[in-house]
Amino acid sequence: MITLATNAAVRVEGDNVDYALKLLKKKVEREGLIREIKRHTYYEKPTEVRRKKLLKARRKQQKLQRKLQEKYKYY
Repeated sequence: MITLATNAAVRVEGDNVDYALKLLKKKVEREGLIREIKRHTYYEKPTEVRRKKLLKARRKQQKLQRKLQEKYKYY
């Protein structure tokens, strides 16, 4: 069982429920709650977690390299 501490509360003023729902969705997204819940829906082996972490770092590094190449392409 996973417990996630959340402070995502939105006050509804008047009949503006749609706007309050929109604000709540933004807060939940910013805190990363949905991502956490999806990540913990099934067990991942520690090796899979490490592999995903390494692949994410590699993709981030490649993206940075592409940006730098584009920036200094004409120098």
